[in-house]
Amino acid sequence: MATKKVTKDTLTAAELKEIKNHLLAMKEEAMARLKDKKNMDMPEAEVGDPIDDASRSLDKEILFELSGNAHNTIEQIEAALRKMDKGIYGTCEYCRQPIPKKRIKALPFARYCVNCQHSTEGRHE
Repeated sequence: MATKKVTKDTLTAAELKEIKNHLLAMKEEAMARLKDKKNMDMPEAEVGDPIDDASRSLDKEILFELSGNAHNTIEQIEAALRKMDKGIYGTCEYCRQPIPKKRIKALPFARYCVNCQHSTEGRHE
């Protein structure tokens, strides 16, 4: 049986519980925003000039973008919660080292440590 290496960045059970509660609250908030966006009616005007049409089109685009961001946030939060259940939360997906606590507290669904995050961003450009 392999033992997990304990470092200064290893999260305690209390810290994990606190982060899990924070993730669940973030998920609930994102889902509420998504529900609000879906409930917003974008009434179609029967008449209007091209400027009105352009304005409505922009409003719809913004709502669509906000909905996409909320979906993305929910997916990232759910992935972090699954990692907690598997006991691998807080480990960089690339280098497999612990993600620093400061980063986890700032971005609880972080997938990579700072160094690997910069490396992955460089590969996507």
